[in-house]
Amino acid sequence: MEKLNIVGSMLGSIVPVLVLVGSAAILFAILGGALGLSGPPAPVAKPLMTRREEAMLVVLEEIFPMYRFHAQVAMGALLKAPARPGRRSSPADRNAFSQKIVDFVVQDPTTGKVVALIEVDDWSHSAARNRIRDAMTSGAGYRTFRIPASARPTIPAVLRVVGPLREESLQIAFEG
Repeated sequence: MEKLNIVGSMLGSIVPVLVLVGSAAILFAILGGALGLSGPPAPVAKPLMTRREEAMLVVLEEIFPMYRFHAQVAMGALLKAPARPGRRSSPADRNAFSQKIVDFVVQDPTTGKVVALIEVDDWSHSAARNRIRDAMTSGAGYRTFRIPASARPTIPAVLRVVGPLREESLQIAFEG
């Protein structure tokens, strides 16, 4: 009988604590849902380009009026995973590049062909990662022009980098 009294007294003290904890959990769940604390956070808008990229785009469009520029293009739109004999492609093959972003894709509007890729480097770019990215895109047949972080968004500074592309486009226009 004494053991029953001990168990009963223990349950008597635990039950109010369990009720209190359960009530707090329910209240937190209700308030958390109302305040947006549960589930994934709602996305918020961000600028498409940095100010420097916007300034570079103005200069690029001035230098290359014959081309169309696409900003912030996912590499997944430009590359596909290679077929491997005896092996199906997996999401991991595509994940190596699909979420990486190219600053500008230069397109010939008359043919639809991608003429070049242009990267506007800044403090966030690493030379090692740039080499890996450039190897991926050049392996697919794309040329990448990298505007260094030190270059100002002016026609002379940008022409020092993309001059060869400008010369080719003028030569094609002259011959055509």
